[in-house]
Amino acid sequence: MVFVDTGGWIALAVKRDRFHKIAATYYRKQSKNKVRLITSNYILAETYTRIRYDDGHAEALQFNAIIQEAITVGRLYLQWVTPAVHEEAWRIFENYEDQDFSFVDCTSFIITKHSGAKEIFGFDNHFKTMGFILKPAITGSLH
Repeated sequence: MVFVDTGGWIALAVKRDRFHKIAATYYRKQSKNKVRLITSNYILAETYTRIRYDDGHAEALQFNAIIQEAITVGRLYLQWVTPAVHEEAWRIFENYEDQDFSFVDCTSFIITKHSGAKEIFGFDNHFKTMGFILKPAITGSLH
């Protein structure tokens, strides 16, 4: 199982994104290998918002259609941030003042850990800081 972060979704969905080609290649490989993906409702909220602001309403709706199809066919599991996940994430947020983790990052760390996933599809080095494997491997990550 691979957790998909906001940066992974945006790179995949937005053709002009600087990481689009590498993200598309990585995603096709995971699909071919039937790797199951997991993401959270918070990650999707960030992604929908970013696509809406940068590329427009229609593109955000199109992205959602792709997500819903992936969920329907069992390719993607959507994990909702529960009160328990929120509470555990808040403890990370409080305890890592030396890091600039967003609260959404913290919820993603918890969901990834609980899912048993070790690999993250994205470009945010915060996941490396927390001991996860960040893929696809590139230089010039977002954080």
